[in-house]
Amino acid sequence: MRLLKQYIFLILIIFSSVLTAQKTINCDYIIEVDDVSITNHTANPGDTMCLMAGVRPQLYMKNIEGTADEPIVIINYGGVVNIETELSYGLKFAFCRYIKLTGTGDSNEEYGIQIDTVALGNGIDIGFQSSDFEVENVEVQKTKYVGIMAKTDPDCTFSAVRDSFTMYNVNIHDNYLHHIGTEGMYIGNSFFLGHSLSACDTVVLPHIIEGVKVYNNIVHNTGWDGIQVGCALYNCDIYNNDVYLDSQEEQTYQMSGIIVNTGSSCDVHDNIIIDGKGTGIFNQGTGGQYFFNNLIVNAGRDYFPEDQILKQQFGIFSKYQYILPPDSNFYFFNNTIINPKSDGIRFYNANSDHNVFSNNIILNPGAFDYYTENGSVNNTGADSYIHNYLDCTIIDTSNNIFERSSKDQYFVDTTEYNYRLTNNSPAVNIGDDVASYDVFWDLDGNVRPYNNAADIGAYEYQSSSTSALNEESHLLFNIIPNPSDHFIQIEIPIGFSSECHIEILNIKGERMYLDSMVSDDKRIIDIDISKLSEDMYFIRLIDGKKVVVEKFIKN
Repeated sequence: MRLLKQYIFLILIIFSSVLTAQKTINCDYIIEVDDVSITNHTANPGDTMCLMAGVRPQLYMKNIEGTADEPIVIINYGGVVNIETELSYGLKFAFCRYIKLTGTGDSNEEYGIQIDTVALGNGIDIGFQSSDFEVENVEVQKTKYVGIMAKTDPDCTFSAVRDSFTMYNVNIHDNYLHHIGTEGMYIGNSFFLGHSLSACDTVVLPHIIEGVKVYNNIVHNTGWDGIQVGCALYNCDIYNNDVYLDSQEEQTYQMSGIIVNTGSSCDVHDNIIIDGKGTGIFNQGTGGQYFFNNLIVNAGRDYFPEDQILKQQFGIFSKYQYILPPDSNFYFFNNTIINPKSDGIRFYNANSDHNVFSNNIILNPGAFDYYTENGSVNNTGADSYIHNYLDCTIIDTSNNIFERSSKDQYFVDTTEYNYRLTNNSPAVNIGDDVASYDVFWDLDGNVRPYNNAADIGAYEYQSSSTSALNEESHLLFNIIPNPSDHFIQIEIPIGFSSECHIEILNIKGERMYLDSMVSDDKRIIDIDISKLSEDMYFIRLIDGKKVVVEKFIKN
């Protein structure tokens, strides 16, 4: 697992050592192992509903609602909850809001809620106008259809169409989904431009989602797409996910590691996508999106390998469907794409004016020989690296590495899928600095550029085995405690003047905090982080051209 996850895990281990082995849980309501339906329950905001450990059938929950500040927590209690059912769902939620479903009830188990078998349907189904959901530390396997579903499909009551319902704040993280019949995750509707209802002979617009975060999940061996998000029009982020062996059923139009469907504006970054039969990342989003720090290996390589005409698959495929606004651009930075079946990146869009492709490593695209032999836009196999399919769209390509083979000096160990750079890699220190786009870290969470020069590809080369965020050790600063849930304290390094300021950025590069009132007699700073959501953040100290960065975890 990537170093960033190991880093977070080690920090959590250190801080949890002072705690007892068993988590203390105060249960406001007990859900027994033979309960199959909890409806219209008079839970109060902030209550904890405890799922008793053991093997249990499916569970249906309806009309349970917390608040934004005090969600209802549903947690495993007394050990692991195992759900096995012959029905069409493992856990189903209807008309529920402000819910946190968590499998963290047993500190000895990473996934305290385990949905082991759903013979006829989905593992977790968040529907019927449910909203504001967090799902964490849940394992789902052996479902006939979707691992985690979050959407309400419109029907002839028109209660869940675009002008009558909006879904908010879908937060799915740190889950393990494997051996799933269709999609690992299916979030939002796929038909932003119109959904046909034959029962009432009309076409309606499905609801949108405002606020989607999908991160730190492992998705392994899915029949169809690994992660699918649609109609996520505002504030969507898909990052730090590991997706392996997607699209094993070879279902046409359902083949990708991660798909951003129509009506979505999702940034996709820091993901690892390996050995899927489909395209690594398939984008049909609205524009203005960023795709960076993704490692994509062998995308579609085993899918009809001899057919480069009808059976194409790509490292990244970005295709026009519906652009908002009409001139929205797309940005592709620091992706490492190895052995894609067809093109490394195929760009198919005549509705955006200026698109940027920088610092990408693309090696051994399968369509190279096909284009060379059969002709292409430029009559050369070079089109297989970044293929501007319409050739009329303005694209800016700079500092990319295109090669036919993976030379030994590029990466640490390709046999182990370790695509970190070696010290003599030609990708080191020749990249564009993309910090102006608020991309200032790599796939391992190391700050880029390192040593004043940016690298090409998903990983920034580090001069030692230890993650080094800043070149000069005397400029490092401590964050205490780390992780923290309320306050952190930092000491301004010696050498920083009273003109420096502090900012906190989230994983998307958005500024969450700014303090420019640092003074010579105020070298220790207390910062209230209680209102930040649980995630990883960066603190930057800026003093003219001098910048140092550290990471911390809000828990």
